[in-house]
Amino acid sequence: MRKPFHQGTKLSDVARHAGVSTATASRAINTPRLVSPEAREKVEAAIRALNWIPHGAAKALASLRTRTIGVLIPTFGHQTIAAMIESLQRELALADYTLLMGWPDPVVQTTLKQAFNMIERGVECLILMGEDQPPELMELLQRRNIFYVIAYTSGRYGTQNCIGFDNFIEMSKLARHLLDLGHTRFGIITRGFRNNDRIRQRIEGVNATLAQEGLAVRPQHFIEVSHFLIGSGREGMQRMLATDRPPTAVVCANDYLAAGALIEARAAGLSVPDDVSIVGFDDVELAAQIEPPLTTIRIPARHIGHTIAHYILDRLEHGEAKLPDRIEAELIIRGSTARPRS
Repeated sequence: MRKPFHQGTKLSDVARHAGVSTATASRAINTPRLVSPEAREKVEAAIRALNWIPHGAAKALASLRTRTIGVLIPTFGHQTIAAMIESLQRELALADYTLLMGWPDPVVQTTLKQAFNMIERGVECLILMGEDQPPELMELLQRRNIFYVIAYTSGRYGTQNCIGFDNFIEMSKLARHLLDLGHTRFGIITRGFRNNDRIRQRIEGVNATLAQEGLAVRPQHFIEVSHFLIGSGREGMQRMLATDRPPTAVVCANDYLAAGALIEARAAGLSVPDDVSIVGFDDVELAAQIEPPLTTIRIPARHIGHTIAHYILDRLEHGEAKLPDRIEAELIIRGSTARPRS
């Protein structure tokens, strides 16, 4: 049984109980990598013994509920992700839950601080994007017994509590579509995918599908750009067209890159799709409005947000919930793809 929460307990009491300084206790909680395993275990044991939680959650401990969910979002500027979060927030609000939002910084310690601040405020669940998470963050959630959900992926790499679609399978659909049209020379435009399993799986999906036909992307036709923006797509396509025997099919990691690639190809005097077919991913609004409209993968973003919300609500209200099945996305074929010129 949970020990009663003592409102008067302070960090200094935890430090005294653990036999360490207050500064060491603070580091053990906020930046555990900066203290020894022995000191960290002493502090964790003291926290358990005193049933201490930082003051931000004290009020909620009277009922052991805060009705607050946290989410760390890698970008606020992507239409599909924004639609998912909007749907998630709406469903949680209808159930009288509050959603706290943060941004996972490339600096791990900054991300850990944001997560800890959410834990300090008593979040009952933390939503993360993708399986590539800092080990320190997952360790923190495990130590604090924080329920978490991984969004926008189906758990291809084996992580628990994943809700979303399979990026590998969905991008494979695009590669197969281009193969069925008769393309054999392929290019890829993507941002780097370090710490981004969703994009890595999309690239793996293309490569694996091409390999089934004995094909591969030539190194000079694998273009990495710095951002997922239209301008970056133009830059990537410009570099692609400057190579020897440019590809007849270009696969882009998202629709913004694909739109930029399409604009640049036409600016270079090429016909899309007669000279080069271009595909994107996500089906943002722009994909259907550009000329020619993009062949892409439609992500059911609002459905994903709705599904995540109700899984969390079932788990928190009833103590258990069945993890939803993998969510299917849809191949949308439009005017940016065609058979290559003979």
